[in-house]
Amino acid sequence: MKTVTRIAAVAGFTLSSFAAVAAFAPGMSLSQIDNEVMTSLKRNDTLSSISGNAKTAGVASGLLVSSLISQGQVACDVVTATVAAGYDANDVIKAAAANGAKASEMISCAIAGGADPTTLTEATAAGAGDAGGQGIAGGPGNFGTSPSPTFSGGGGGGGTTPGSVSGS
Repeated sequence: MKTVTRIAAVAGFTLSSFAAVAAFAPGMSLSQIDNEVMTSLKRNDTLSSISGNAKTAGVASGLLVSSLISQGQVACDVVTATVAAGYDANDVIKAAAANGAKASEMISCAIAGGADPTTLTEATAAGAGDAGGQGIAGGPGNFGTSPSPTFSGGGGGGGTTPGSVSGS
């Protein structure tokens, strides 16, 4: 009888864990993610738990970060939890920055979540637009880089040479 009770308890725990993961699904809209995040927060789920469940279900990091921050969660805590759940740190930092956080401050939060500081691109640190987290300088859309000059050669022009002043 004790064995049956244990099996029932384990099955109930397994099903409840599966239900939490199954609530998130790939392709969810932002409003669907918002509803699931709100429900999870009301259940007192941790940011780590929410992020892990969303990652397992294939929810996009940008949508999850946006939802968590818009529901009053501290941006640094969101970045730390989502990076710890396995989301790409550069993508998470960009999403937090798009929701009002300072990218430069979010880098230390990502590192606290386990991100390798050497993988955080300069473009992410600068809050780049569409650099894609590749860290390639000089391409289109890179923030804070100067374009290469498209001209060469001397300048010139029409000045006077010493000793040839006219008009006196």
